Amino acid sequence: MMAAMAALAKGQGRETEFKVFFGDLHNHNVIGYAQGSLRRSFEIARNHLDFFAFTPHAHWGDIEHYEQSIEDKWINGFAVTRARWGEVVRMVKEFDAPGKFVPIPGYEWHSTHSGDYNIVFPELDVELHTPDDLRELQSYVRRKRGVMIPHHPANRVGHRGADFSKRDPALSPVLEMYSEWGSAEYDRGPYPYIRHTEGGRWTKNTMQYLLAQGHRFGVVASTDDHLGYPGAYGEGLAAVLAPELSREAIFDALRNRRTYAVTGDRILLDVRLNGRVMGQELPDSHERVIEVAVEGWDQIDRVEVLKNNRVIHRDFPCDRRPGPERWNQPLLARFEYGWGPWPALGWSRTADWEFDILIDNGRIENVETCFLSGPLDESRRDRIVDRTERSVRVVSFTSLKQQLEDRSQKAVVLKFRGTPESKIRIELRKPSRQALSLTLRELAESSEMLYSGPFPKENAMLQRLVFADHFETRIRVEDVGEGAPADWYYTRVVQANGQLAWSSPIWVNGRA
Repeated sequence: MMAAMAALAKGQGRETEFKVFFGDLHNHNVIGYAQGSLRRSFEIARNHLDFFAFTPHAHWGDIEHYEQSIEDKWINGFAVTRARWGEVVRMVKEFDAPGKFVPIPGYEWHSTHSGDYNIVFPELDVELHTPDDLRELQSYVRRKRGVMIPHHPANRVGHRGADFSKRDPALSPVLEMYSEWGSAEYDRGPYPYIRHTEGGRWTKNTMQYLLAQGHRFGVVASTDDHLGYPGAYGEGLAAVLAPELSREAIFDALRNRRTYAVTGDRILLDVRLNGRVMGQELPDSHERVIEVAVEGWDQIDRVEVLKNNRVIHRDFPCDRRPGPERWNQPLLARFEYGWGPWPALGWSRTADWEFDILIDNGRIENVETCFLSGPLDESRRDRIVDRTERSVRVVSFTSLKQQLEDRSQKAVVLKFRGTPESKIRIELRKPSRQALSLTLRELAESSEMLYSGPFPKENAMLQRLVFADHFETRIRVEDVGEGAPADWYYTRVVQANGQLAWSSPIWVNGRA
């Protein structure tokens, strides 16, 4: 899953090449108070992520008595985590495969007044230490060289929102600013907090407000999924810039804020200011050059460069007219499947899918999957079972049960080469035997549907072709300092399908 785009960071007279790796640093299953088996979580993570931290619910020191004694759900879950912690550590060791897949030990610590933290460690042998006091916890994590990541920050302080007055920047260099909760970028942005018990976004704990108060942190996203499905599409992923796929390299990226956040599609994002990569701090410089490179997995609606939380430049790749060389560049095709009977019909069936995507007179360069967390199923797996330069075979399943925002559609996206007369074919074996074939010229004009049977059977869609002019862009923005004590810059990417990416900020310090 390692990304192809690389970033170059200058330091000490040499350049380091960073690759982009994607993972989930916040995920739950039956160990704690969520659902799904432990082994299933690790198998799913290894199937489509570069790194994964299973973070079982572990402690809530200032929990109170609530209506209908619902606190028992959490208290009983913490007992499960304590009883099975040794099993968690053994599973991390079993799946450890540096260079291929990196599992990371960790757990979640709750606090009504201090906020919730995901705690992750660079060593495999870690004890479950859960003091009531945040300072004591920070002392332990510091000794173990761990990282504490505050999450769902836009909750109000005193209602499990992160209390940044208690944050140790060295221990908490990054903020989980997006998850299945929604986006904490600012209080009026997309993806509001509408799930879990306490919703709404408190302005004073949003990312932009905290940056304006002088806090410096990088950003990540992770799922906080409670169906044991790491990397669930649309629930958030952490991206790190690292020279290799190892725990040491991932933690170095976290500590140095070489990170960014994506909602679902694995958008590649490279942001530099005067040659320095995201998350860094620069000495005073009057002239600033911001360079941004983006490679999306759908049409990019806009790329925005923000300075001190205000947009100073917008680029609209969606408005470009594809050039004459468009057929000589990579193309994107998304096959989305899983529309099913209207929920009001009361049908709760699960549909099994088996299909091939084939490219005639073309070559597949990369494939990304968009697999949802629901429905919970211990026996089924979403996976690519075979892949060549001309074809991809997928086994999957869909249902309207247990879906985030009632979305049941999963997808596979191909990046490939072809000509206008090349054909893309879908050969469906399950839920029924059906086929679809289009030339790329036809697919550039219109999407096409594939029905597994008469209404109200499940159906799928081959989305309209996306040209490189619309999913890739590079921009250069020039700016100047205006005498502020410090300025911060970050980039926001918005795809036409609603998927986003946010870079960690870069700070330029003012004159002392």
